[in-house]
Amino acid sequence: MKKNVFCLITLFAVLFAAVSCDKKDDDEAGQAWKLANEQAFNAIKNNPAYTEFKSPGNEGSIYYKVLRKGTGTKPIFYTSTVKVYSKGWFVADSKERGITNGMMFQKWLAEDGIPATLKVSELLSKNGVTVSFKGIQAALQKMVEGDKWEIWIPYQLGGGKSKASTLTLGFGGASRPPIPAYSTLVFEIEVVEVMQ
Repeated sequence: MKKNVFCLITLFAVLFAAVSCDKKDDDEAGQAWKLANEQAFNAIKNNPAYTEFKSPGNEGSIYYKVLRKGTGTKPIFYTSTVKVYSKGWFVADSKERGITNGMMFQKWLAEDGIPATLKVSELLSKNGVTVSFKGIQAALQKMVEGDKWEIWIPYQLGGGKSKASTLTLGFGGASRPPIPAYSTLVFEIEVVEVMQ
């Protein structure tokens, strides 16, 4: 009997140690991911090709580079509906998550078909799930029809401190990796039409 109790205690100790190690590995990988994303975002701050603007509510800065200047005159509001092409990618590597720098987590480009239609305030995904990324919403409101920008969004204005589900944002439904917590998000967005 004592031998069985000892074996059970030993088994639980081994299992607890294994779970604790997994948790520690997850924490270390998460901290490494956060640091790599913060470093990539901070590098953009010093790049003269990018322009900074503060988010509404002054929650953080967003950086953008104009790839093509549009000629539209109709402003984009929080309540506007727009047609866009877009792609988004990661700026760091994570072997644990199977993510590499430059890997796309979302895309909907001209070759994928007609532009995606979305309401800025909701950013509805194709399957009807509502997500709210303040950084994208703020950037769209600075753009006009025809603009094509590369936009860098810190995690505070993107997915935040918790893992986001696979992101489609109305820009296509292909299978993509989930966005880890603390991810700097980079998008290339082209505003094709401001509908209302």
